[in-house]
Amino acid sequence: MKILSCCTKGYYGRRGAIDPTHVAFTDGLRAMGHDVDHFDHYLSKRKIGTPRTGELFLEKVRSGRYDAIVYHTIFQDPAGIEPSVREAGRYAPTIAWNSDDEWKWEEKSSRMAPFFTLMFTTSPLVYEQNRARFPNLRISQWACLDGYGDFHRPKDLDFTFVGHVFGDRIEATRTLARRAGLRAFGHMSGRVTQPEFLYWPWIRKVTFRFPAIYGRSMPFEKLHEIWNRSRISYTPMECIGADLLQIKARTFEQALSGTLMICRQSPYLERYYEPGKEFVPFDDLDDCVDKVKFYLAHESERARIAKAYHDRTRAEHMWSHRFRKMFDEIGLRN
Repeated sequence: MKILSCCTKGYYGRRGAIDPTHVAFTDGLRAMGHDVDHFDHYLSKRKIGTPRTGELFLEKVRSGRYDAIVYHTIFQDPAGIEPSVREAGRYAPTIAWNSDDEWKWEEKSSRMAPFFTLMFTTSPLVYEQNRARFPNLRISQWACLDGYGDFHRPKDLDFTFVGHVFGDRIEATRTLARRAGLRAFGHMSGRVTQPEFLYWPWIRKVTFRFPAIYGRSMPFEKLHEIWNRSRISYTPMECIGADLLQIKARTFEQALSGTLMICRQSPYLERYYEPGKEFVPFDDLDDCVDKVKFYLAHESERARIAKAYHDRTRAEHMWSHRFRKMFDEIGLRN
């Protein structure tokens, strides 16, 4: 099929790091044999504004003869995209992919749902509560892309976190670094070991020049390199700016690496992985510290759970599984 993938390429618009959604919705679809074009609606909006971005989007849709349009809704304004998305639906089925609906459903996603042929949410709770109100709403989930995980890579890092250190993660990662030897990598990861004054707004221009202290966003390949080397991976599930737990993309992205996932028991996570057998849940940071120490001291147990995590993902949670189900929903076949 010929598919137009609408998503941002840069991680939160930053250069030097590719957004995981772009990797999945371009490379992942191409790996399945689809002909994929890309349109960066976020970067275009920042450069030329929403109205002109909508015009360029429609020009591409009208001339592309696409079988489907996959549209990541993050950073999009409902009122701003309505005319272009509704018009695009005259040319091909439009498939919205939402993330973070746990905290943005009412304000944004629910207002965009009527514009699209189908809208997929990664929140089981949002789906259960709203599927009667929105007949075009479907449930899907993040997944893993083949080609990055290296299960047999020697594990020379004991306990790691890869990602953005902000909000509640600052104190959590500092505690785990002090008590369980956590090593953090990625944007703002220097917060774990460096004094907080280094991150005051007036000094950020200086610290940006010293990524070893400040911590820059990491290229997608580098994320996986850390996971491939890690015996245990800390996997926070907290929402941004809300006292809620959700299922994050890294839950699946790291799964082929041979690492053991340790995380708080997010609601509905047991639909995808079995606690204690395919991942290790913890109740609080004290419990996390105890379990990290246990599995670092018992390699056979750690490896057994990491292998089950890998196998379940390979069997059920690859992006190819998600996309096939997605296209089945609208009657499209490769």
